[in-house]
Amino acid sequence: MARQWLDLRWLDYGDRVPTWVSLLRAVNLGHRNKLNMPALRESLTRHGFDDVRTYVQSGNLITRSAHRTPAAVAAAVHTLIADDFGMNVPVIVRSAEQMTAVVAATPFAAAGARPTHHHVVFLGATPTGDARKAFEAVDLGPDRAAVIGSELYVCYADASRASRVTGAGRRLGVEGTARNWRTVTTLAQMTAETRR
Repeated sequence: MARQWLDLRWLDYGDRVPTWVSLLRAVNLGHRNKLNMPALRESLTRHGFDDVRTYVQSGNLITRSAHRTPAAVAAAVHTLIADDFGMNVPVIVRSAEQMTAVVAATPFAAAGARPTHHHVVFLGATPTGDARKAFEAVDLGPDRAAVIGSELYVCYADASRASRVTGAGRRLGVEGTARNWRTVTTLAQMTAETRR
C-alpha cells in the first residue's frame, strides 16, 4: 500500500538513485530517545529505501532512494520513525555531494589532527544574515566557530561541555545536530563509496 509520505518521484539524476545521509537529533543519549538501529534499518528497507546502513548509535543513516530533495527525505524518515517507533525525532539530511562539500569547506586546517575537538553542526536551514551577525558578535573564548552555508563548524580548545558555542548557537535561530569530525569524514567516505 502506498504511503502518503513516501515520495519516490525521481530526481534529475538519470538512472542513478541518489545517496542520502540522514542525521537524527538526540537519539540514544543515555536513556533518552532509545532507537534500535537494526530495527530502524529494517523499517527503512521495508518502506522503500535501498542500501540502508547506519554508523555508530547516534543516529547516522546512509540510504539510497529516489526522493527529490533533502527535505523530502527528512520528511519521509521523520514520519517513518513517528509511525513505526512512536518517536518525534528531528531529521536533517544532506546529499552525498553535500557531505563531500562539507568536508572540503572546513575552515580549520587541524580538524583531522584533533577530530574529537572539531565538530560540524548540521543546520536545518541557512541562518539569516542578522542571525549570523548576532552569533558572530559573541566572544567564544578559547573556542572558534564559523558558519558556512547551512553548517556551523566548531573548533573546541578543550571539552565541548563548558563551551560558550552552545549558547551562542541559539542565536542562529535554526535547529541543528552536531557530529564530530571523525563521524563527518566517515559519513562522507561511506557516501562516496555508495556513489561508485
